[in-house]
Amino acid sequence: MILAKIAVWGLGSMVVGGAVLCSEGLVTVRVHQREPDGHNVFLVAPAMLMPLGMKFVPRDALRRDEREIRPYLPILRAAADELANCPDATLVEVIDRDEHVRVAKHWGAIVVDVDEPGQTVHVSVPIRAMQSALRELAANFPGD
Repeated sequence: MILAKIAVWGLGSMVVGGAVLCSEGLVTVRVHQREPDGHNVFLVAPAMLMPLGMKFVPRDALRRDEREIRPYLPILRAAADELANCPDATLVEVIDRDEHVRVAKHWGAIVVDVDEPGQTVHVSVPIRAMQSALRELAANFPGD
């Protein structure tokens, strides 16, 4: 009986841990190269890793790039906040003879789809994760 309780506790901990880790959604990247020796890449990662990863960026590296980052940080934060509040929509779509690029907000994520003769690329990043990462970045620059 004690073994069953430990198993249930362990399973419950894994479920709760997974739910917390995925609370901001998932970042997905899919690349399909249509060449005979082409690669297929499919990555899924918890979006919470974005702001968490920001904590591990060396402060020296951030300070070195602060002059380039700081002017755009308020704009990026405002854009992310507004995107979070707007309805799902196609933001940009470019259709060329050989290429099709689409940037859209879909289910709380920014989705970029590129279709060109040699490959198809799909990237999806939750807006909540972008907001968290931008807040974490701003915390490294006092005064913002």
